[in-house]
Amino acid sequence: MEYKVTYTIDKSEINQQKMHLIVINRRPQYLHRPQDTVKREIERQLFQIFIKYEQTH
Repeated sequence: MEYKVTYTIDKSEINQQKMHLIVINRRPQYLHRPQDTVKREIERQLFQIFIKYEQTH
């Protein structure tokens, strides 16, 4: 089963002295998956990244 994912886009501007930055953040919104399942999957992926980082240092 394939899950349909849409994204919420947040856009903000930061003005600091002579710098002008635009920050765009995309957040997934899972329409057909329970939020707990999505959270577990994100945690699992982050843990895998952490493990790789620990093994290289």
